[in-house]
Amino acid sequence: MKTLIIIGAGFSGAVTAIQFLRTCGVGTHVVLLNRSGDMARGLAYGTNSSRHLLNVPVGNMSALADEPEHFLRFCESRFPGTTAASFVPRKLYGEYLSGLLADAENNCGAGISFERITAEAHSLEARGDKALIQLADGRELTADHVILAFGNFAPFNPSITVGAQREGRYLADPWSGAIEVPIAADAPILLMGAGLTALDVALTLDQQGHRGPVYMLSRRGVQPLPHRASRHTKPIGFDVVERMRSCKPGALSYLREVRSMAEAAAGDDIDWRDIVGALRPITAQLWGALSEKERQRFLRHLQVYWDAHRHRVAPASYAAFSEQIEQGRLRPMAGRICDIAPMHDGLRVHVAMRGAESVKAIDVSHIINCTGPNSNLARVEDRLIVQLCEAGLIQPDTLELGVCVDESLAARNSHGVGTPWLSYVGPMLKAQFWEATAVPELRVYARDLAKRITAKFSE
Repeated sequence: MKTLIIIGAGFSGAVTAIQFLRTCGVGTHVVLLNRSGDMARGLAYGTNSSRHLLNVPVGNMSALADEPEHFLRFCESRFPGTTAASFVPRKLYGEYLSGLLADAENNCGAGISFERITAEAHSLEARGDKALIQLADGRELTADHVILAFGNFAPFNPSITVGAQREGRYLADPWSGAIEVPIAADAPILLMGAGLTALDVALTLDQQGHRGPVYMLSRRGVQPLPHRASRHTKPIGFDVVERMRSCKPGALSYLREVRSMAEAAAGDDIDWRDIVGALRPITAQLWGALSEKERQRFLRHLQVYWDAHRHRVAPASYAAFSEQIEQGRLRPMAGRICDIAPMHDGLRVHVAMRGAESVKAIDVSHIINCTGPNSNLARVEDRLIVQLCEAGLIQPDTLELGVCVDESLAARNSHGVGTPWLSYVGPMLKAQFWEATAVPELRVYARDLAKRITAKFSE
């Protein structure tokens, strides 16, 4: 009996398990290990809010790489009239993933077993030609192969927020449930960050009846951008892929070429979104062609703009977000926090405004960290991650984007060598492939990894 243990049961872990159960042979035991019992949802799809919509249209959200219309058919069965261009609630996608996993579990072939374990893994080590996992409750699990499928970690907490944390007026992770801490309906709030997390939090506060001012602060003031309300079918009059491949690898040269193509396309009444979308199949190649110096330049100067244009929001979400800004309840600001001073009824935050020498003071009741997930493993306090790093079983990348893997997704150890019995799949593949945080890419990585482990177990 060969045993595969997958640590993490969010999208990547669940879909890898689903794909593996479809392809593995007789004499296989699969364990899906998760610290909480809510498997196949993760943080992204565990929300119960109907206002939290998927940021990708239904037609691109199938969890199965070889069945691109699978999620569309699921939605049509629930809500007739759903189209490939529709945007549906994330909680519906959580139901979809849970159902897929249950189907895979119930339809295991003879000689194949599947087990769900709700427990926290504390350590992982080699034991002969197998792997040994120690759980928090004292149990030990043995595996022939282990897949790490942890997803996003809570935002990093800047040291300047220590005082606010001590006062109990700082919410470190808006997805931990802490956002449900009672906040007066008219209390002013500061959101640190202006990306997708900030948009979600602003919509959540509004849904909960909050009517006080919400300040949305980011270094550059770049805000989320929407998808189009309908699909565009007019063909681009030039080969985007060929033009980008002909570019000299570099952050500035990439930027110039994309701008040039967007301007040319606009003259033909083609939206810039089509140019960005056409880059998707080769984004990993473009990233791989950059030197580390050019990657650093991209991260420092261009990433925030790329993220806004590449990772867009549903039109309905954007409309609600824009309405809050127009009404003056949501107030975007560009600058950086230079001081936070506790007061008897809140916090006084001093902000050095971007492009000005002035410092603006704003009084708020609470600060919510909306800076997005922390991908720097050196700053992650999770016990398993700390143990894996200290043991040299995984290697954080130098740009603090995630986990180093080889082309087969084997986790590279501290010597830069892939460990044959240990793989990683999930959004921290961004370190290697850049475009690795959304369903259309992650489902392919999950499928291909499942096929490789199936082949390995068949040897």
